[in-house]
Amino acid sequence: MPLWEHLEELRRRIIISIVYVIVFTGVVYPFTPRILLFLKEQVGKLYFFSPQEALFVRVKLSLMLGILVSLPFIMHQVWLFVVPALTDEERKYSRAFLVSGFFLFFAGVYTGYSIFLPFIVKTLLSFGGSILVPVIGVSNYLSFLIWIVAGMGLSFLLPLGTFLLARIGIIKPVTFLKQWRFGIVGILLFSAIITPTIDIITMLVVSIPLFVLYLVSILTAFMGGR
Repeated sequence: MPLWEHLEELRRRIIISIVYVIVFTGVVYPFTPRILLFLKEQVGKLYFFSPQEALFVRVKLSLMLGILVSLPFIMHQVWLFVVPALTDEERKYSRAFLVSGFFLFFAGVYTGYSIFLPFIVKTLLSFGGSILVPVIGVSNYLSFLIWIVAGMGLSFLLPLGTFLLARIGIIKPVTFLKQWRFGIVGILLFSAIITPTIDIITMLVVSIPLFVLYLVSILTAFMGGR
């Protein structure tokens, strides 16, 4: 197709994806009180400090979950846009890539919420001891949760990304072994980014599974290398 037809097709796929997000956001919104009731189990009570904050938090939460629920449909739109340009072999690999990426991302989200978030919250609150009483704002807690959970979801895509880069020949598998020092620095930097606090303990806790994922990524790079 000519360039303008490609752009028109891209515009159509983007609009459809946005519609999915809007629809699912609207569907989720009435359930946000129950969802907040579930999310606050990690910290007990949550507070809001301005009249409009409670509304903004519900909208933010419903939008976040709307995007999360829309991901399979958005990925399908990406597939429909890309697939006409792929060969049969590339279609096979890209289909497996999308499906694997979907499950890996949600596995990371589940791991981040069910395993690392409780440990991080408990560790951080313990520094208050018997002297300081935590008064946790709902906006701050929701942002904290999103950073941790989304960051873990993205980090679980690392093995898949290294497999793809090695498969198409951009990076040689042996490079990951030779540049392990840079890998460690990158992991620590990424851990610092996805942890919205400045304490070293949270960063180190988050970096542990990333080190494991880096080792797995080296293995998948050799599996995908040619």
